[in-house]
Amino acid sequence: MNRLYPLVLEHKLPRVVRYCISACIMMVCAVLQMALQMQTGAPGYFLLLPGVFLSGLIFDRGSGVFAAVIAVAVGAYLSYAGSPGPNYLATNGLFAITAAGTASVAEFQRAELGRVMLADKTKAVLLQEMAHRTKNNLAILSGMIRLEARHGGPEVAAALEATARRIQVMAEVYDHLAVKQELRTVNMRYFLNDVVHKVFQSLAPSAPVAFQVLCEEFSLPHATALAIGIIANELVTNSLKYGFPDERAGHITVELSKTNEIELSVSDNGIGLTAAAEPGGLGSRIVQLLTQQLEGEIAYERLNPGLRVRVRTRSS
Repeated sequence: MNRLYPLVLEHKLPRVVRYCISACIMMVCAVLQMALQMQTGAPGYFLLLPGVFLSGLIFDRGSGVFAAVIAVAVGAYLSYAGSPGPNYLATNGLFAITAAGTASVAEFQRAELGRVMLADKTKAVLLQEMAHRTKNNLAILSGMIRLEARHGGPEVAAALEATARRIQVMAEVYDHLAVKQELRTVNMRYFLNDVVHKVFQSLAPSAPVAFQVLCEEFSLPHATALAIGIIANELVTNSLKYGFPDERAGHITVELSKTNEIELSVSDNGIGLTAAAEPGGLGSRIVQLLTQQLEGEIAYERLNPGLRVRVRTRSS
């Protein structure tokens, strides 16, 4: 329906052009009505009314009235049998009232469409403004936490910095937020690239560690996108912090795909996990909780060298 709004309401054609198009519409309807009358032998009017309604809906009230006048003239011509008797006058008078009513209904429908379209635009603007304000507030909060981290000990500073990065992911999602009908969706290709890029900017590894993000262009609902963004943030952070000690070089690959399910994969060629070690830090617990929230499952695969973490969840 939204795609029809610009066609119906946002054109700015001159009145002469609108009337000419209305006349063409009615000409098509008249030809169809004449063809039907030749086939059946009985006069009729009902194929003329859709032209009146369409003209009144697409254009202004004047076009609907103009189309109604043409319809009445065509109907009078098609039903004329040599003398304007009482039946002829009554039938065409009734049709004239019907055509005028159709034009009025079309104009009322057009006005309602205009109000709906204006309400949709207003809602979209308000949602975008709210998203912009939310992003700014989260960015301010993240900056305050980073400022506070400078005055704490190493462990406190690291914890506050990690919290600031998580808040930054929440802020980033609003840069890619789009309102489609009743849904707020996020373009995952650009959002995921931004998340990974910001992690590398924040941690600034001293070793030459490269990253690659592989994701087709598709959108997910706001809540799902945010959860996946935070999961990616935690997994990439863990790879940078623990996978490449002693300025070891390497690369990190982040992949996101959507088929029957959503799959996020973060792999690196670092030192990986030892045989007995299992992820148990705060970041890993956050990943576990968000995966459960998405009703998904997580798997750790030891590579040679490195580690791959897969998160699979149902498609939204």
